[in-house]
Amino acid sequence: MTARETGPVTQPVGPAASRRRGPRVGVVVVAALAALFFAYDLYEAITNLVLVPQDVRYQNNEFFDEVGVDGLAASPPWVALVANVLLPVVAWVGALVVARRRPLWQVVLAFVAALALVGSVSLTITAYVLSI
Repeated sequence: MTARETGPVTQPVGPAASRRRGPRVGVVVVAALAALFFAYDLYEAITNLVLVPQDVRYQNNEFFDEVGVDGLAASPPWVALVANVLLPVVAWVGALVVARRRPLWQVVLAFVAALALVGSVSLTITAYVLSI
């Protein structure tokens, strides 16, 4: 068969054609709306990353220095603070990966579940950090 004998190329019609067009508008809107909620959690985590070490170093350690028990001076919980910053980003990307090629209600469910996970783990990490 030569190039002249192949005939015209046909385009798919129906559901196959709509699947190849790219992301649906509903999925993009849900992902963008969820990104706003995740951004708020990220903002809180960055605020904790900046302010908690100052509190731990200056308020608590100055008190221990005044009392004379330098051995009780605590260092900031860096692993928990950095994990709290990474958590919203990883959860949003994870929800996006899980929600690929799914119906809209499953996309919404994936992002709501990821947001619930971020909220619960973030509160747990914050309670841990404040207890030190």
